[in-house]
Amino acid sequence: MTNGLICPELFNGHDAGAYTLPDELLKARDTLLKVQAQPYPEPPENAHHVIERVAAEVVDAIDTGSKLPDPAQIEAARTAERIHQDVLDMMGRCQEIASQRLRTALHAHGLAVITDHLKPAHDETWQGFKAAWRTLQEHGQTEPRHLLAAPSKVRKASDTCDQLAERYAAIHTARGQLSRFGFRCTDDPNGKYTAIRNYHQLSPSRLATARPPWSGLSTRQFLGWHAANGGQLWLPTPDEQREAVLAEVPDHSPLKQGRGF
Repeated sequence: MTNGLICPELFNGHDAGAYTLPDELLKARDTLLKVQAQPYPEPPENAHHVIERVAAEVVDAIDTGSKLPDPAQIEAARTAERIHQDVLDMMGRCQEIASQRLRTALHAHGLAVITDHLKPAHDETWQGFKAAWRTLQEHGQTEPRHLLAAPSKVRKASDTCDQLAERYAAIHTARGQLSRFGFRCTDDPNGKYTAIRNYHQLSPSRLATARPPWSGLSTRQFLGWHAANGGQLWLPTPDEQREAVLAEVPDHSPLKQGRGF
C-alpha cells in the first residue's frame, strides 16, 4: 500500500522488520494511506443527458396526454454534478494535506530516524554480519556456491550473511530516502563517507576516476570485503559525515582552509 506514498522504501524497510521508526512518523503515514483509501463517489447522471431524457419524456407526455415531467430535475442534475466535483476537489485536497503532514513529520523526525532507529539497526546488522563472516573465513570459503556440502554451522552462517546483507541494503536505502529531505552532507557530494568511515584509509587514491577495491561487489561481498579488510562501516548523521570528511582531507584542502580548520 505504498502507491503515491512519500519515501515508500523508508516505510517498506520498517514494515519488513529491518528497523523501527518513530510512532509519530508511522501515524502520519497511516493517516495518508487511509485518506488515499477513501472511496470516490459514483458520478451522477450528466445534466446534458438529463435534458435529453426529460425532453423525450415531455414529448411522450404530450403525445399520450399524461402528466409532464418535472423540469426541476435538470437543475437537480446540475447541482449533483457540482457537488460531485466539489467532493473530488475536496478529496484531492485531503491527500495534499495528509501528504504535507507526512513531509512535516519527516523533516521533524528525520534526524531521530537516523540516530535512534537506523543507526542501531545498522550497527546490530554489521556486528552480526562480521561474526557470521568470521565463521565462513575460518571454514576457508565464503561464497555460497562453495558451501553446499559445508557443515550446518557454516551453512547457517552463510544464510545469516544473506539475511543481514538484505537488511543492510534496506537500511541504507532508507537513509538515502532521508537525504532527499535535507539530511545529507554537502561536504561529501560523492557520498564516500555515507557508509564507510575510513574510506581513504582503504582506498588511498584521490583521483576522480579511481575505483575502490569494493567497486562492483554485491552487498554481501561488499560487507565481506570490509569485514576482512578493516572497513569501518557506519551510518552517520550529516554532521558526523562532515567530520569524517574533514578528518581525512589534506591540511591544504580548501575545505579545511575555508572553514577555519
